[in-house]
Amino acid sequence: MSLQVGKAIYNILSNDARVIDSVGHKIYPLIADTGTTFPFIVYRRTSIEPSDSKDRFIYSEDTYVEVVIASDKYNESIEIADLVKNALQGKKGNYSGINIHDIRMTNADEDYIEDTFIQNLTFNIKTNGRTSN
Repeated sequence: MSLQVGKAIYNILSNDARVIDSVGHKIYPLIADTGTTFPFIVYRRTSIEPSDSKDRFIYSEDTYVEVVIASDKYNESIEIADLVKNALQGKKGNYSGINIHDIRMTNADEDYIEDTFIQNLTFNIKTNGRTSN
């Protein structure tokens, strides 16, 4: 079920040694914990687009997820963004009960807010719309 795709994102990122070497286990849904130190990652689902068949059966869904890398150093933010992209791009398989057909980065932008360098990566995640156990 694509509403739960955050579980898969967390699973993939928290099991990637290079990502963990860079941010530890500071990977959060929606908002970082109070007092979190740089660098860290936040992810959030931004939209879901179901694909129906003629008989209205949802056979696949495109879920869009934004992954935000925050750091107090610009170079560190883009290096971690590359690691996140490499960890997610092209993934297929079952992660935390979510059947992932493919993950593709569709957009990337950056910002500087309150002494923080921000890298925003948007991913399209194709699922079958169902959860498997």
